[in-house]
Amino acid sequence: MDEYIVGIDIGSSKICGAAGKIDKQGKLQIAGVKSVACSGLKKGIVVDIDSTSEAIRSCIEQLNRMIDKEITNVYISLPGGICELVPSQGVVAISSEDREINKNDVQRVLNAAKVISIPSNKEIIGVIPNEYIIDGFDNIKDPISMSGLKLEVDAHVILAQTTIVSNLIKSVRNSGLSVNGIALEPLVVSQIALKKDELKMGSVLLDIGADKIDISVYKDGDILYTEMIPFGGNTITNDIALCLKIPFSEADNLKLKYGSLEKPSNLAANTIKVSVGYNDIVNVNYSTLIDIIEARVEEYFILIKDSLQHSGHLEDIANVIIVGGGVSYFKGICELGRNVFNIPVRVGVPEYLGASSPVYNTAVGIIRDVTKSSSYAEPVRKSKETTVYREEQQDGRELDSEQTGVLSKIKGFLADFF
Repeated sequence: MDEYIVGIDIGSSKICGAAGKIDKQGKLQIAGVKSVACSGLKKGIVVDIDSTSEAIRSCIEQLNRMIDKEITNVYISLPGGICELVPSQGVVAISSEDREINKNDVQRVLNAAKVISIPSNKEIIGVIPNEYIIDGFDNIKDPISMSGLKLEVDAHVILAQTTIVSNLIKSVRNSGLSVNGIALEPLVVSQIALKKDELKMGSVLLDIGADKIDISVYKDGDILYTEMIPFGGNTITNDIALCLKIPFSEADNLKLKYGSLEKPSNLAANTIKVSVGYNDIVNVNYSTLIDIIEARVEEYFILIKDSLQHSGHLEDIANVIIVGGGVSYFKGICELGRNVFNIPVRVGVPEYLGASSPVYNTAVGIIRDVTKSSSYAEPVRKSKETTVYREEQQDGRELDSEQTGVLSKIKGFLADFF
């Protein structure tokens, strides 16, 4: 594959882009990564198309210089928290004379699973097969080349609000790019951040962004549950600004530079000087800063644990993997997580040279997902602007692509300050 594949992670605080391609040895190489600030989204939903488009354009221009090639087509992702997973089943008879299951049979059974009633304001983004069943024998992951009379699938149909998807695609197009495909964010991140045994034994992936936390549960290689909590890094910044009585921008700088969940052993480092205006300096106690951050992060973990308990999936998980932006960089976040969840907690990062940061999990995951997909594409709907294709991957999941594409505590702590 000589052409570069570009994945764009459109987040509430930043746009992260990655460009990569398959080398002569058949391995994925990431040639460039870049992130730029973005303020056009709230909780994963576009609220300012122009601002989002400008941020995407800036990110792509810098990627262009990195790979010395003009980028015209990109792949994007859809946050799991704004999607709905609907259980569904499909069944078809094997059509070939020798009763051997081929790609067409798999496609037909996945299409059968999509025959469900959906609200008029939503659309089907794709289908995630959990298991295939051949003549009553279940737990089959890849039925191709197997023999049988009847093929069934237990799957999850992915639904998303039509306007959310449309505004996301429009933001990309307005930046001068074509959308080659849309992938479900929890699926592509799981391929990068989770190990095979973690996917099998049961894990929860926490994607902590600026104003939301996406929760995804995986077991036996399948995604079982997605949820969104409408809080994130900006809430922590706001806590710091209010408690220390400093501007939000300075609070954000303070969080990014000194944010931690570990108390310092060096007493000399206990005071931080913060500029709050012209020749106006405020001394901030480092220990107090950590207390503010710890209070909010612990509350997040408790909310997540309660959400998992309420959904019935708490007993399904044996690991917690944290990805996303600034919060995942806090020292001591894994230890605090272990105290709340009572299971191992770690930060997930892409194992690719030049992209080993949790902030690039989604962008790199998109590229990896595309390189694994086949060239099979089937037109599913038309509009005035473009023909959109439904593209099948090797694992049976789907991507949408344009005609030009072939792949697709708080512990009462705050009250002490007021």
